[in-house]
This record gives sequence, structure tokens and C-alpha cells, in this order.
Amino acid sequence: MVPGTTSCRAFLMPVQYIIKEWDFRELKLTMCPPVFIPRPETEQLVDLVLAAAAARPHDRQLFLEVGCGSGTICLSLLKALPQARVIAVDQSKMACQLTSNNALLNGLATNLQVLHSKLKEDGSLSEPLPQNVRQVDMLVSNPPYVPSSQLVNLEPEIKLYEDLRALEAGRDGLRVIKSLLMLAQSVLRPGGLIFLEVDTSHPQLIQKWVADRPHLNITFVKTVKDYCDRERFVELIKL
Repeated sequence: MVPGTTSCRAFLMPVQYIIKEWDFRELKLTMCPPVFIPRPETEQLVDLVLAAAAARPHDRQLFLEVGCGSGTICLSLLKALPQARVIAVDQSKMACQLTSNNALLNGLATNLQVLHSKLKEDGSLSEPLPQNVRQVDMLVSNPPYVPSSQLVNLEPEIKLYEDLRALEAGRDGLRVIKSLLMLAQSVLRPGGLIFLEVDTSHPQLIQKWVADRPHLNITFVKTVKDYCDRERFVELIKL
């Protein structure tokens, strides 16, 4: 047992922060508070992206992840797709550093660019993508999507130790998702795909939101249920 584990758990500290590491798919990731702890559902999000990539073998496989946290998604993609390139963005300096460290730890730093940048409400980034990147093939994110009213229902250890900016997203939980879809308009190539993990109340709202904004040139493709039969993921395409 790690020294201090019992006392830390008595203060509700998540075990991932106590042991300072966590396994995700084929990765061993260093963890530190308050960077968001990867959830099992996110493995399914990675599976969806990998399946889409396999169906498009001639793509350049240039991915953009917004909100990289500890590097869970971007590093899983690089592990499975050695020829792929990923740009990972986060507004937290600590998250960017953790993603970079985990990339080195897992031998996956070569094809990864980490960008400390904040996604603005209008869909722009406070620090733009590298000049040599005009458009990406896929945008993937597990964004903040918890409606403000539901924060009180979160487990105490989440509210005490995790960065609530990685969870809370306004009255309807769509604040960041809307910004992501506006970002996609400018950074995705025609035919590029968007994969998002969302709240179970969101798929129909997202479908209506993009339908009401034809100027975005983004079309809703489908909803995918998680292993608990909840509508948890959405796929969209840039026309």
C-alpha cells in the first residue's frame, strides 16, 4: 500500500491522485490533481475515432484534441496509429505539461504537438494552431458538459479535487460544445469528422443547434450509446 493511502482516502482523495498513476487502454499515465481523471466511457470514444480512421486509410490522420487533460485521448490515438499526428490543446498549463510528460513516458512524443490555448466562446483559440496546420482530419473532445444545476449532484471527491472547469458548462451544459462546433467550421477539412462525449440530454439539442446554423456547414451524423445504454457520444461531419 502506498504510504498515506488510508489517510488520503479518509479525505476522499481519488485513488488515481493517491497512487499518482493510472492505466488507460495500453497506456500508463501519470496523474496529479486537479487535472481531470479519465473515465471508462472515454475508452469507447477512442474506439469510435479509431474505427472512423480505419475506414479512411488514405487520410493524413491529423487529429485535433481540445481539452487534452492528462493526454488520455491523444496518446491513445498515437499508440494505435503510429503514423498519425495529433495537436493537443488545453487551457491549463498543468494539463499541457502532464500530457507532454505522459507522451515522453509512453514513447509517443514524436508526432504530438501540445498547445497551451483557451477555446473562446466564439470558437477561436487564444493561441492559434501552428502555421503549418491549415486543416485537420478529425476533431475529438471530451469537453466540459455538466449543466451548472447538476454540479451539486457530483460526488464529493470530484468537487473537492478535480478541476471543475473540466466539467461545468453553463445552464444547459452546451457552452463549450457550441464553441467546439464553431471551431470545427474553421479548422476541419471538408469531410472531416467531429467526435464528442456529451451529456445524455445533448444529442437532440446538438442536432437542432447545427441544423439551425447552416452557415457552419456541419451536419449531425449519429448518436452512439455507451456500454450502459446511455446516449453518450455524437458524430458530426464538416460538409
